[in-house]
Amino acid sequence: MRSKIFGLTVLLLGILLVSAVPVFAQSGPKTPYMQIHIYLHPDPENMDLEAGVLDINDWPLSKEWIDKWALMPDEIALRDYVEMGMFEIDMNNQQWPTGCPDHKFFDPTCEWCQKALAFRKAVAYLTDRDRIIAEILKGYGYRLDLPLPPFQSAYMDMPRYEAMGLIYDYNKTKAIELLDNAGFVDTDGDGIRNDPRKIAEGGDPGSPDTNLDPLIFYIRMDDPNRMSAGLMLAAELESIGVPVDEKVIERTVCYKNVMVLYNYHLYTGGWSLGTVPDQYHDLYSSFTYYGPDIGWSLNYPGFCNHEFDEWALKVKYPSTIEEAQEAAKKCGELFLTYCPIVPLWSSAAVKAYRVGWEGVVNEAGYGIDNGYTFLNMYNPADNTIDWGFKSDIEQLNMISSEWLWDHNVLGLIYESLLGTNPFNLAPTEYFLAESYTVEPWEHWYEGELINGTKITYVIRSDVTWHDGSPLTVEDVKFSFDFNYACGPGVSWNYPLISDMNQTIIVNSTAIEIYYNHFSAWAVQWSGGIPIVKKAIWELIEDDQGRHWTDPGFDFTAVRAYDPVTDDINGNGVCDLTEDGTGPWIFDEYSKGNWVKLHANSDYYLTQDYIENRLAEMFHFGAGDVDSNGIVSTMDALLMARALGTDSSYPHGNGWNEYNPDCDLNGDGVIDALDLAVVLPNYGKTMG
Repeated sequence: MRSKIFGLTVLLLGILLVSAVPVFAQSGPKTPYMQIHIYLHPDPENMDLEAGVLDINDWPLSKEWIDKWALMPDEIALRDYVEMGMFEIDMNNQQWPTGCPDHKFFDPTCEWCQKALAFRKAVAYLTDRDRIIAEILKGYGYRLDLPLPPFQSAYMDMPRYEAMGLIYDYNKTKAIELLDNAGFVDTDGDGIRNDPRKIAEGGDPGSPDTNLDPLIFYIRMDDPNRMSAGLMLAAELESIGVPVDEKVIERTVCYKNVMVLYNYHLYTGGWSLGTVPDQYHDLYSSFTYYGPDIGWSLNYPGFCNHEFDEWALKVKYPSTIEEAQEAAKKCGELFLTYCPIVPLWSSAAVKAYRVGWEGVVNEAGYGIDNGYTFLNMYNPADNTIDWGFKSDIEQLNMISSEWLWDHNVLGLIYESLLGTNPFNLAPTEYFLAESYTVEPWEHWYEGELINGTKITYVIRSDVTWHDGSPLTVEDVKFSFDFNYACGPGVSWNYPLISDMNQTIIVNSTAIEIYYNHFSAWAVQWSGGIPIVKKAIWELIEDDQGRHWTDPGFDFTAVRAYDPVTDDINGNGVCDLTEDGTGPWIFDEYSKGNWVKLHANSDYYLTQDYIENRLAEMFHFGAGDVDSNGIVSTMDALLMARALGTDSSYPHGNGWNEYNPDCDLNGDGVIDALDLAVVLPNYGKTMG
């Protein structure tokens, strides 16, 4: 059946190419087709963008491409953004010598915990972040000392950390001093430092048998910047007598050994992050380190520290943003004190698209290749968006997929209840939900009467799945309950509902989601869960023929399920083509080559609505006061005229008059909070 679908797609494409201008549907994406081209390195991808094979790219450009394309403004449009993500050197805190293997949690009274801490700090001092940014990134990056991108600067206190001596600037002398004092010394003079544990176990300090074993360092070869940074650090380590087994290799091999088997010491990692700083909990608390018995962990560095956990919980479950800021600043102090990993940089990123395409949206923190762009992007002379991927996808499984490229595809097919304004990342947008309410929920939890969070969602009534059947509140309930049941190691989105207590259907359009604790982030978490089709996913069987509600069901069967090739309901259509409510419908995937999608012409949002809503979001999110599509001097002037007024003043756009268009946060007062939206966005356009 899938071959028949592809044949129909080709036929339609041939018909449309006869016309000079494609006929667009009134709902859904403005462009009828999308083809994702898969590469194994950003340079071939960029060559194809320059040649016109691609229309838009997916990976931040190196300086060489930026400089070249800056001279080609009639062909290539460049758009910059500050990346909402980070790259880092991950260190295994559970394996000697980067960690102590004797117990899961750091023990300040343990000699080997202290020596491993000294070793990790030495690695941090040998990591020349400033040189990486200057020589490898050519200035297109922001140094990170904490696992927080620049967007989350309100959650750190760098002056205090610096005053406490917790900043690891490159210093080979300090690295050597730390290693020497911890007993990592070259006692036999062969140029390789000895292992103090081998000596403590009776080894001869004058024999090469007590030399340090080479550090297992997995270095991603698919990202030139991470590869160069990893090789730079490996050379620094070897220059002071620390042997390194450099494994420059592709990402799937890295994934298995680092995140599943934990057979590594160092890894050139990277994360795409969100607006909420709960990565302190989700990536670095003991609550998300599962170990080899379960499989992959978000906290695959295995950093387990009781004191850090206490503050990470407060970041995860704050009553207010201010509480989250206080807790995050303390987490930052402890993070630097115990040095579980070495953050490197966030990209000062630039992506590109072909001139001739209109409607591109430059999303804060993520750039131009995003869901809003692909709803709104069109070219009168082209009916297919050709998008480049630096890496192949691994699995298009909405429950278990882990990789960025997997979710770049899945995010076009599946939707959640809520979304964000792409220009300021505020959670203001409604997708599958038409409204929600939040209230505290008093209940007994672990012997204590506490406030939890109760969120009631009303679901839209005009949404259909890609097979034409209606979205139901039962689908929403299933999506929450199924992710929770799959648990860590199977459900990628488990951190969003790990604290969930229950879900209750109120009626045919309303559902209540209960969290055990009250958290200022609960709406973002619950609103971000992708909704999957119950009638498909509930049919998954394990090797004993059991389903997910049966006792003993093996949830690893969910990871093994492949919606691209499986037809679980036996109707002759691959499951991924039927699943999802999003603006794009899956057609085909050819491993290592391409993914093909077509526009959902029955999408519940019309093209007029999308275009008008984007203009509104740009107005409020970026400070486009006069709504002309660019934040300009006129916007600053209008804001200056109205500054200090409130709704009781005469209305107008003159001096000392209240201009409602300047009240960007809608609080009835035009003040510094409104002005702070306009100034950093000066010169910005939607795309």
